[in-house]
This record gives sequence, C-alpha cells and structure tokens, in this order.
Amino acid sequence: MSLNEKTREALDLKTLGLPSSPPVTDLTFEEYTDSTGDPALRVWVTIAESTDLEKVPADAIGDLKFAIRDSLRKHGITIFPYIFLAKPSELAGSDEN
Repeated sequence: MSLNEKTREALDLKTLGLPSSPPVTDLTFEEYTDSTGDPALRVWVTIAESTDLEKVPADAIGDLKFAIRDSLRKHGITIFPYIFLAKPSELAGSDEN
C-alpha cells in the first residue's frame, strides 16, 4: 500500500475517532519536504465555520492533533505531520490547499 493510500486510510473521518471539539468537517493532506530536507506531511484540518477557536481549550486542540498523529503511527506512517487548522472561509482564497 502506498503512502498516499495509508495516509488516506489513517485520516478517514469515519474511523479516525477525533474529539468532538473543535468540530472537524474535512481533512486533507499532501506530502512535501520540510525546511530541513526531510519528508513530511502537511495536514489541513477544516473546522466548522461557526467555531470560535478563541473559545476552544488548548487541550482540545492538543487532543485533536494527538489523535491525528496517533492514527498515522498506527497505520505505519512515520514521517512528521505538520497540522494546520482553518475554517472553510480561510481556505477559500488559499492556493496551498
């Protein structure tokens, strides 16, 4: 199974088991090379537009990122995931995603 297939399986919202806050509507990823020249993943977590991130406890964000990293490890993916959170409106004008 390719890295892309394993990553897609690891980040499947139906089986990932994310915490309920913040509410995640989508996960996307891409392989890239980080600033040190190492292979890595960029993971974009799309959260519900109505979410006020200022009111989401920091430990909830930590739990979300932990769940993503844990699932990737369980699927045999050892490259580092850089995880970014954004609302759909923030991603609309972005060429990176």
